Amino acid sequence: MRIDRIPHHSVAIVGGGFAGALIALKLLERTEVPLAITIVERRGELGRGVAYGTTDPVHLVNGPAEIFSLYPEDPGHLSRWLVENGPANGWVPPAEVGSSSPPRHLYGTYVGDELARAAATARLGSSLRHIKASASALVATPHRIRIATADGTTVEADEAVLALGVFQPRLPAAESALARHARFAANPWDGDALERLTGCEEILLIGSSLSMVDAVASMEARGYRGRYRVISRRGQFVEGRRTVDAARDFLADGPLPATARELLSRVKAERRAISAAGADWQGLPLAIRPHILSLWQGASDRERLRFTRHLRAFWDVTAHRSAPESHTTIETVIAEDRLAYGRARLLGFAVEGDQIVAQLGTRTGIENARFDGVIDCRGHQLHDWRQIADPFVKSLLANGEVRPHSTGYGIDATSEGDLINEEGRVHRNLSAIGHPLRGVAWESSSITEQRAQAIALADRILAKFTPIRIARLVLEAERGASPTHPFLVKAAAPVSLRRP
Repeated sequence: MRIDRIPHHSVAIVGGGFAGALIALKLLERTEVPLAITIVERRGELGRGVAYGTTDPVHLVNGPAEIFSLYPEDPGHLSRWLVENGPANGWVPPAEVGSSSPPRHLYGTYVGDELARAAATARLGSSLRHIKASASALVATPHRIRIATADGTTVEADEAVLALGVFQPRLPAAESALARHARFAANPWDGDALERLTGCEEILLIGSSLSMVDAVASMEARGYRGRYRVISRRGQFVEGRRTVDAARDFLADGPLPATARELLSRVKAERRAISAAGADWQGLPLAIRPHILSLWQGASDRERLRFTRHLRAFWDVTAHRSAPESHTTIETVIAEDRLAYGRARLLGFAVEGDQIVAQLGTRTGIENARFDGVIDCRGHQLHDWRQIADPFVKSLLANGEVRPHSTGYGIDATSEGDLINEEGRVHRNLSAIGHPLRGVAWESSSITEQRAQAIALADRILAKFTPIRIARLVLEAERGASPTHPFLVKAAAPVSLRRP
């Protein structure tokens, strides 16, 4: 049979971490036309990014394998892959592999393997190219996107997707004294920096969420036997994940709350009811989760910002819990009286001899506490693009191709994920996935959310190349078929356990 080699349609993806690799995978799987995909990613491996680039085996995904398959229609796919490939990668799967939390590095290997398989078996002569460089500039026209890279390469494509992931804030001026200190770990996943802290007697951990859990697990695995002091501005502390079912769908009892205050009131009332019934409160965030998108998009900017100021810390520590094995390490260290945590604001640092003096604002006043080492566990949580130092991000803003979201979280886009430029015009061939859409969808960072976004975005892009797909997608929606776009439909029913 003769196949005419018609010109390929093309998609360029900037960022090759989890989100970028996943949108490429879904495009290759679902295309009905020859497709040329280019991923611009400076790292040598696709699919890892920050989250899955760690090589420390004690850094685990914070949810069970059974909900993190790359294929929602085949929930057991990851579990089977782990059984077949775990031992060769240094991890022996437990008997109940579906409920296990595998190492994040191994999950990154799974993503990379599946992308490589999709590229190798791509239909219709479709191809995948990886340019190992950083993007430096982007110019969008109505029918073409041009991307320049730091090594001088120019990429042109019909469509482009920004999958830029997360960024780490620069140290505030008050903390700059530690920038090059040998016993300051600016990154909790930097194995060499942590190794330099193993001889310390007491370490300050700034931040009390999942990055802190990683840091403690890494230090304990290295044989550290000293003490930790964990501080956070609100005194919250991460919880371990338990196997529970979602609580009742209490937010379905009438209209959704329109304000942060009303939402808090209803959540607290449901929490009291759960406690009175002797049930586990961890089912509560699972019941809230399907409504997050509707709550966020139905709120005014004033209420969104009120939520981020007053309730975000409580939501993060409630919804984003650590893997059971990781939490066992935390509980052990606490039981040994080697970890203390509490509320404090970091005001600054000074270096005195071999020690680091942290000035802390506490409920009782100013405290000057001495430590032998410091680990910054606040994570890569710089969401305001105006503060990001990355040259490509700065170029996008300076050239007006994108604009910050009105909440200060990520960049502005339509509910479908099409980006909006500084003049308010919608790009029809420039989209985003994952973290850049935080202001549009709020929760836009977990595996399950980005998986849904990737499927929906792939369908939307491919529908432009194959118009018959548009009619098919509309027909499926009218028939009540399973929705794929997280921005256009109500979230799927909750699962019992969640998120990495």
